[in-house]
Amino acid sequence: MAFYTVMIPPPGSGGPREEIEQARLLPETFTWSAFVLGGFWLLFNRLWLATAVFALLWGALFYVQSRFGLSTGALILAHWALALFLGFEGQNLIARKLARQGWRLADVVEARGLPEAERRYFERALAGEVVPPRAAPVAPARQQPAASLPIIGLFPEARGR
Repeated sequence: MAFYTVMIPPPGSGGPREEIEQARLLPETFTWSAFVLGGFWLLFNRLWLATAVFALLWGALFYVQSRFGLSTGALILAHWALALFLGFEGQNLIARKLARQGWRLADVVEARGLPEAERRYFERALAGEVVPPRAAPVAPARQQPAASLPIIGLFPEARGR
């Protein structure tokens, strides 16, 4: 089972129902396309700052290779490290981009696949729209003992032990 982060658009993009309909579900899994495609995946998802950092890192690696004689094995290892980072953190980069644009975290859903996650989120979100929220029950005030008993230790009640 995978977890899906549900992001809803910023306020003012419609009513609550429209926000629910425009929600984006981001899987909390390894992103194979980011691992394999790297910079192209960043460009496709419009992660401009991450693309610039990715290009600068690659430029620095090739500069170090040509200037200081970095071995090909080290260059391949650096490539795999960048690819692993993008694979593990790709969906988080998208979530951060959406958060900077004003999108809000609405829910986290556990499901086997995207269709099941969407169904679970819509059921939760639409059920919350129909049922008004309940007020929290108010606990009755504690009554103080009539006689003053000596208190021993950290607890306010003396049980006569």
